[in-house]
Amino acid sequence: MRASQATIDMLNDYYQGIEANDPDRFGKYYADDMTLVFANAPRSVGREAAVTAFSGILDLVQSLRHDLVNVWEEDGGVVIYEVVGTWTLRDGTEIKVNAASVATVVNGQFTDQRITVDNSAVFAALGA
Repeated sequence: MRASQATIDMLNDYYQGIEANDPDRFGKYYADDMTLVFANAPRSVGREAAVTAFSGILDLVQSLRHDLVNVWEEDGGVVIYEVVGTWTLRDGTEIKVNAASVATVVNGQFTDQRITVDNSAVFAALGA
């Protein structure tokens, strides 16, 4: 079923924190013992590991905006969503990347987040 407005609002606020590269803002959405699988990177466990993983990537670019395309919500806090990520590089170049995530949200926090994305165009542009 389509996600509730509360879930959509939570995701939008979370992604606004990422766009602002504000670890306190986006980190508050991670449970202490959350697990994160970001593309092909090794699994991260815990809030601090997830914040560190995202901050390291965000520090390489000017910003990363996420526009929600579709959001579905299932029993047990399972949220499935697709986004278009717009990476703005330090030189102003924008690269759009489609992504899909499956997450478990409990009491407004991610307890598990699995992000499927191919950021190879971004990393190639960064020379990474």
